[in-house]
Amino acid sequence: MDCCDLAISAVASDGGLVAELSNELSARLTTTPEWSGTPVGAEAELPLLLTADRSRVVLVLHQHLWQRDAQTRHDADVVRTRAIGRRGSVCVLALDDSPAESWLARAPRYDLAQSGRAGVIEFVVRVVATKGGEVRPEPPAAASERAVRWPEPPPPFLAQPRAHSTLRREFDGIIACLRRELDRARTHRPEQRFELHVLPHRVIAHFHDLAISFSWMAGGRRTVSDGRLLVIAWRDVASVAPGGPALMAAVPFYEREYIADGDAPDHWCWRTHDLARQPYAGEQLVADWFARVCVARGG
Repeated sequence: MDCCDLAISAVASDGGLVAELSNELSARLTTTPEWSGTPVGAEAELPLLLTADRSRVVLVLHQHLWQRDAQTRHDADVVRTRAIGRRGSVCVLALDDSPAESWLARAPRYDLAQSGRAGVIEFVVRVVATKGGEVRPEPPAAASERAVRWPEPPPPFLAQPRAHSTLRREFDGIIACLRRELDRARTHRPEQRFELHVLPHRVIAHFHDLAISFSWMAGGRRTVSDGRLLVIAWRDVASVAPGGPALMAAVPFYEREYIADGDAPDHWCWRTHDLARQPYAGEQLVADWFARVCVARGG
């Protein structure tokens, strides 16, 4: 089988970026980059592209979803073996601030958020060259165009992939606050039921026959700025069914949507969709909803 200079491992949602990078790299490499996530129906042995027999260098487009779908989970098994046994033949393009696996710690790394899009191609070309690949100089037209073109500003923080890491941190903070509130309530009413049910993208705090659910609703573009946090207070909650099933016959008596707001990980808050109300930190949001439920249950 023919060997290519570069094989790419990336989740399906990064397919647009893969196509863009492949197009630019094709002008600098003597072989066309290959992606292990080529749509179903193509060659059945695509993950083998990541082996040393099939590619000179592997580029991992690393983000929080990498290794969490079937394709890149398979990719990771191949890449791990290669990263350990053929040091320098795996490089990483970090799309967000999620930590890389320990076996990728020594791989050449380029941080897209910190260093910008302009340097990605040179980074990859340099790695391929160090592993013996033949590379072409940048076409004069492309160099001239980049020299005269104003640099494009980065997208707003909440539209960047790294915002998902902050979203996970903030959602974990909401879970921790709910757990503390439940523990406090349990000490006052030990005879009643107080439980916390954590589900993917959802958490339910169960108070006897009442409950509060916090659910992250992803938007069509899958950016944090396009998503919504839906919070619902419930009554007539089943006392025997755990988690989501306990809400099947429950009645929602108050609900509100919130959007994430902020221009950096440390400047995060929650706002109502109409932006009319004050912004909330996660702890304030939980306290506000606990107070609402306490009023509903009469103290």
